[in-house]
Amino acid sequence: MNWFAPRPFEWFLLAEIILYMTGILWFLWGMRKHAGGTSPQPLVSVVVAARNEEARIVDCLSLLATQDYPNFEVIVVDDGSTDGTAELIAGWVEADKRFKLIGLSGSGSKKAALTAAIAEAAGEVIATTDADCAMGNGWLSSLMTYLESDVGMVIGFSQIGRPGESLGVRGGYEALDFLNLMACIWGSSGRGHPMAASGQNLLFRRAAYREVGGYEKVMHRVSGDDVLLMQMIRTQTQWRIAFASAPASFTVHPPATSWKELLNQRARWASNAPLMATFDPLFYGYMLITYGLSWCVILSPLLVLLGWVHPLFMAVVLGSKWFGETLFFLRANALGQRFELTLFLPLYMLLQPIHVAIVGGLGVLGVFSWKGRRHRWGQTNKRMDN
Repeated sequence: MNWFAPRPFEWFLLAEIILYMTGILWFLWGMRKHAGGTSPQPLVSVVVAARNEEARIVDCLSLLATQDYPNFEVIVVDDGSTDGTAELIAGWVEADKRFKLIGLSGSGSKKAALTAAIAEAAGEVIATTDADCAMGNGWLSSLMTYLESDVGMVIGFSQIGRPGESLGVRGGYEALDFLNLMACIWGSSGRGHPMAASGQNLLFRRAAYREVGGYEKVMHRVSGDDVLLMQMIRTQTQWRIAFASAPASFTVHPPATSWKELLNQRARWASNAPLMATFDPLFYGYMLITYGLSWCVILSPLLVLLGWVHPLFMAVVLGSKWFGETLFFLRANALGQRFELTLFLPLYMLLQPIHVAIVGGLGVLGVFSWKGRRHRWGQTNKRMDN
């Protein structure tokens, strides 16, 4: 076998790893911290959609109540909860006039719940977080410093668990995976081309929201209240999109309770991937490269046995991939400060290709369960027993 004469499949694999590594370098080049400035203090409406969140909703509302931003309201939508969520929210509404409750019978879509909340909101600036998220008392104030006059949306950083927190094997893997996802958002935002966003930590102007018609154009999709809205603002308006890198602006989300829940969550996120072919061909193309390379890694022993790939060639490809991902993780820690997750890096490199392959397949089919409902093709199918 001639190492210097690549076979047909080796040319394909060579193109895959070069494009994958180019993407890593592109993200790394955009990972710059930006300090927020000073800004006016308009009324901010914090909107939270909740369904069956009685275990965590009180903690979230308690933290929102202590925000040091002087001018805000909190609108919580109870989206058809079957537990005690609505009663717990009602208690806060009665005790604190800054809080409002909207009750829905179960919209089947987080976007529908958020639309109802924004319609009732009085603020010209909207902030979103999840009912199971935690944040410091300077969260809102810090986000607002990034809302310069030409900025229509501020993407906030979120992480799984707190720095130094013991999360176990599954939680550690999820935290590292999510840190890398957020680092991609950080890097792409720094390049002036944000590729995603998280509703766990997001702030936008009502004017930008109205300019794209709110969620109306994507209401049929179960997920995507964050990334699809961001992509519409990026592609259909002149508003700039900023990334908040100040630690005071961060939020924290708990890990999934099982591998099944984690895969369901990721498949729900991936269900909007086909739309990215229209919204963001660059993002979609890189997802395809990552997906294809993941299958090549999974099948690497077979490819070598079949003689399609020289063992040394495959070793170079795998080594390059792991080296690039290590550099990426270390740079991501400049923002997240999650050095304890280094312990899980070998596990991540082993499982990530399998994870991508499974989630990518389920996402394209729109097959997942969420909040007691089964979905196919990203659409509501039927409600499950809770």
